[in-house]
Amino acid sequence: MGIDDSIGALLIGSWFNCMLYMVEIIQTWNYYRTFPRDRIVLKFAVALSFVVDTLATADNCACVYLYTITHWGDPPCLLVQNWTIPTYLTLAGLSAFICQLFLVWRFWNFTKNKWITPFLVGVAITAFVGSDVNANTVVRFPKYEQRDHNIKTVTIWLVASAAADVLIAASLVWTLRRIKSSFDGTQSLIRRLMYSAVQTGSATSLLAIICLIFYRINTEANITVGFGFCLGRAYTLTMLFNLNTRVTGRNDSHFAPGSHSTGTRDLERDGNINLNSINAGGISVHRTAIVQIDDGTKTYYAGEHPSSDTRSELDAKVNPDGELR
Repeated sequence: MGIDDSIGALLIGSWFNCMLYMVEIIQTWNYYRTFPRDRIVLKFAVALSFVVDTLATADNCACVYLYTITHWGDPPCLLVQNWTIPTYLTLAGLSAFICQLFLVWRFWNFTKNKWITPFLVGVAITAFVGSDVNANTVVRFPKYEQRDHNIKTVTIWLVASAAADVLIAASLVWTLRRIKSSFDGTQSLIRRLMYSAVQTGSATSLLAIICLIFYRINTEANITVGFGFCLGRAYTLTMLFNLNTRVTGRNDSHFAPGSHSTGTRDLERDGNINLNSINAGGISVHRTAIVQIDDGTKTYYAGEHPSSDTRSELDAKVNPDGELR
C-alpha cells in the first residue's frame, strides 16, 4: 500500500470534509434564523447532527495529524488503524441515522402509512447497527492487513444505508404519483416534489455505494475512508436542505412578527399535510380557486388581479357578506 492510497486519501478526504462542514455551518445558521418557531424535535435533531458532525470533523483532522505528524516515520503505527477510524465510523453512522429518521418522519407525516414506515425505520436501524458493529470490528482487528474481517460488516452498513435512502425516496415518489389533479400547476408542483425526493436519496446513496466499491477493490487502501469522511456531512446537509427549502403555506396571524417566514405558517411544522395542502420537502401544493363572472366572459385564477373595471363588476355581484347576488 503506497502513501497516496493510505495517507494521501485521508488528507484529501479531510479537505473535502472541511469544505462540506463549512457549508453545514451556514445552512445550520440559516435554519435557526429562518425557522425560529419550528418544532422542538426538529431543532434538537439539527443541533444533535451539528454536534456530531463537529466531533466527526475534529476526528478526521486528528486522524490526519496523527498519521502525518505524530507518528510520521514510525512504520508500526502507520500500519495500524488508530482510534480515530472506529470513531469516524460510529459518528458517520449516527449522522446518517438522524437524517434517515427525519426523512422517514416526513414520509409518515405525508402518508400516515402504518406498513411502509416501520419497514423504513427498520432498514435505517440496520444501517446504524452495521456502522457500530463495523467500528467494533476495527477495534478488534486494527491492522490494515486484517481489514478482510470487516468485509461483511462494511457491506451490511453501506448497503443498508444506501437501501434506506433509495427506499425512502421511492416510497415518497410512489405516494406522489397516486395524487391526481386536473390543474397543470398542481401537477407541475407534484413533479417538482418527486424530483426533490429523488435528489434527496440519490446523493447519499451514491456516496455510500462509492465507498463500498472502493473498499471491495482494495480493502487495505484508505480511498474508501476518504470518501467516508464526507458521508456524515452529506447526510446532515440533506436534512438541512429539506428543512431550509420548505415553502410556507398560508397566512397565520399568530406567527411571530419579524420572522423570516413572511408571516405565513409552515404546514409541515404544524402537521397539516394532506391532499388539499401539501408540503413535503420544500414545495407547497394547494388546490386552485377559480372565480368566474356570471356572463362567462372572463375567468381569474388564484394570484391574478383583475382590472379596476372588472373589480367594480365583481363588487356589484357580491353582497357585503361575500356571497354572490
